[in-house]
Amino acid sequence: MRVLMVSICLLIASPAWAMEIPEADTASAKLYAQRCSVCHSLPHPGRLDWPHWRSMLHVMKQRMDDRGMEMPAEEWKQIAGYLKRHAR
Repeated sequence: MRVLMVSICLLIASPAWAMEIPEADTASAKLYAQRCSVCHSLPHPGRLDWPHWRSMLHVMKQRMDDRGMEMPAEEWKQIAGYLKRHAR
């Protein structure tokens, strides 16, 4: 029981970007983790194939625009490239 409680506490205390993602030490992975965990938990890049990620990025861009959140085009490109390289 004690091990379970410690595990649950670690899960709750761990930031969204603590999940193991490909190339975690690269600038692209860090940007993905930083930007995409602001509003929701960070999905693993292998969760979707590239066509679905491309659609999801379009949806996220619309949601960010609706909320007045800005992200430079170069960052969008970098995140898209990262997701494309590691998509299912």
